[in-house]
Amino acid sequence: MPNLLRLPALALAAVLTACSQTGGTATPVSVSETKVKLEPLVAAEQAWGLAFLSDGALLFTEKEGGLKYVVPGTGVDPKPVSGLPPALTEGQAGYLGLALDPDFEDNRLVYVALSSGTSAANATAVVRGRLSDDNSALEAVEEIFRGKTRDTAYHYGSRLAFANDGTLFVTVGEAFKYKELAQNPKDVLGKIVRINPDGSIPADNPFADGVAGDPAVWSYGHRNPQGLYYDTVSGTLWETEHGPKGGDELNIITRGTNYGWPAITYGVDYDGTIISDKTEAEGMAQPETFWVPSIAPSGLTMLNSDVYPGWRGDLFAGGMNGPAGLVLVRIDLDGGKVIGKEDLLRADGMAIRDVVQGPDGYLYVATKDFDGIFKVVVVE
Repeated sequence: MPNLLRLPALALAAVLTACSQTGGTATPVSVSETKVKLEPLVAAEQAWGLAFLSDGALLFTEKEGGLKYVVPGTGVDPKPVSGLPPALTEGQAGYLGLALDPDFEDNRLVYVALSSGTSAANATAVVRGRLSDDNSALEAVEEIFRGKTRDTAYHYGSRLAFANDGTLFVTVGEAFKYKELAQNPKDVLGKIVRINPDGSIPADNPFADGVAGDPAVWSYGHRNPQGLYYDTVSGTLWETEHGPKGGDELNIITRGTNYGWPAITYGVDYDGTIISDKTEAEGMAQPETFWVPSIAPSGLTMLNSDVYPGWRGDLFAGGMNGPAGLVLVRIDLDGGKVIGKEDLLRADGMAIRDVVQGPDGYLYVATKDFDGIFKVVVVE
């Protein structure tokens, strides 16, 4: 396992050209004057989703290893939590997003997104179960959502977030080669869906009657959304998604809105060919900001503490494929609007899969490959 303590924690000169489309204006990009480093917390292999319990214990998923439980700082290694169904673990498939029920302290319900099925027939699925009192197992596990069956092991989305009304948002990727379906509201590929905690459909979903779209669909025109955060104060649902070669996006997600993929995009295909010659179109939402070149954003959270002076209320996104090793970005918000982006951390050979805030107010990140879970601390 690489020793990340040897990696440079200093932000280098910005090489990222990052813009937001609001009348063609650009979001300012800066290099952070606040230096941060990653402090090792827990060893993990391909950690994907993080969820802290109120007592500081940690649940996390590993792409191939399933669900784990650990109390950081005790010297005890993470323990497997049994009970999850099998997952497809090839390509980008595996055990993915994770969320705790808003009433977890009373009902101990845990929600896990996974790639369910075989290479030839699989889907983004969500299951829930009760975490046992000894934290060793999920009990009474049931599947509450299953997306469309596809034959690829790419672009699952799979982030989970609860709203104030108790409904659950689930991101679903467009399976890479089925990008045109992202524009079809009757298909759940390339969508954000909204369900009740038991999997039933909320009556106020935009296509709840099933006439013009799938009843579960909340928004559409998405590529591969791997960042999702619900702000309980403002009621805003924030999302990041991977563009192709360029065109990664930060969006505010609203009911029934079309976010454009692949009809409009700020990116091109991986071989440089044009996917669309349009970056905007009537009836399609513009991103709050976007990245060219790509950073491959994964994981998204908002800081609600004063641990890092001046950062309260800002968004933080992980990066998995950034230029010059960019892996952590601060998105500066003012009144709910993006006013700037700040490169916080560059570390060649590392990629951040998830970013969350812990009960202590600090940010914690999961690295994509075989590194682990780390605490973000300021370099004094």
